[in-house]
Amino acid sequence: AKQQDGAAAMEMQPLKSAEGGEGDDKDKKKSNMHKKEKSVLQGKLTKLAVQIGKAGLVMSAITVIILVLYFAIDTFVVNKKQWLPECTPVYVQYFVKFFIIGVTVLVVAVPEGLPLAVTISLAYSVKVRNIKNNYGRNIFTVRVVKHWNRLSREAVDAPSLEAFKGR
Repeated sequence: AKQQDGAAAMEMQPLKSAEGGEGDDKDKKKSNMHKKEKSVLQGKLTKLAVQIGKAGLVMSAITVIILVLYFAIDTFVVNKKQWLPECTPVYVQYFVKFFIIGVTVLVVAVPEGLPLAVTISLAYSVKVRNIKNNYGRNIFTVRVVKHWNRLSREAVDAPSLEAFKGR
């Protein structure tokens, strides 16, 4: 509090609490900094994990559809059975089993798919790196042979450099 003309006047300070003010801006900056610290590899892995999740969902849905169609075609077309009301609980049990199989496919695909994809991508990058290194060695060989072919016949046939030092 400041004294002005004998009366107490309050000095205004920005709030630094949960109610708002300067403290919120600092918290927002800190949270944005954590978001920006994500590396390129982490971003690619996150994208890959989402893609694997979607692929797992699609594959589990396809699995359920195929199982239901196989059951329906085998039971009602091939074996020519009728849909009987007293058999409805048995059919529902089959459909529930098919759904559980689909969920199992989804649950296994997501956590197992990401390490598999990372392993495959690392193996591919190592293979590409080896190819590039071999390509570099071939360029070196081509350079040496190219200059070797430009040498005179007596330089190539000489047993050592001593033959040229005497000249």
